[in-house]
Amino acid sequence: MSLNEKYMNNNDVIFDEDLEFYTSIEVSNNEICVTLSDALEASEEELTESYKSQIATFINSSSIWYEKAATAIINWAKKELNIEVNQNNIKLMNIFVLYEQNEQELYGLQFRVDFDIEHGCGLKIKGDDFEITEIGDGDVAFC
Repeated sequence: MSLNEKYMNNNDVIFDEDLEFYTSIEVSNNEICVTLSDALEASEEELTESYKSQIATFINSSSIWYEKAATAIINWAKKELNIEVNQNNIKLMNIFVLYEQNEQELYGLQFRVDFDIEHGCGLKIKGDDFEITEIGDGDVAFC
C-alpha cells in the first residue's frame, strides 16, 4: 500500500447485521464487500482478535494474492472457455471468509468479468500461502 493508504487492523474488521463490511484494497479503485459466511459457526460467535487479525492481514496482502488470482482467471478462461482475457476485464467484487475461527484460512474471491457478466468468476484461495484451490463460475467463491 502507498504511504497515504491506511492498513487495515483488527478494529477495522466489523461485520454488520448482514455479516458484511466494505473496504478498499491497494490494487482496486472500487470498494470490496467482505462477507462472513452465514454457514459458519463464526457468524454466531464473538470473533477473536486472532481471527480478525487474519482477515485484516489477508486484505492487506492484496498486492500479492490479487495478481495471482487475476493470472489464474486469465489462464482458466483461456483453457476452459477458449477466450483471451486481460487484467482490465477482471474486477474483484467480494471476499468471502469461508473458515471457522479454529481452522486454516480459506477465502472465496468473486470477480466481475467482462466475458461472463451474469455469473462472474470465483475462486477459493488459502490465506497462508495464497494457493488457489478451486476456480470456476462466481458461485465457487461462496459455495
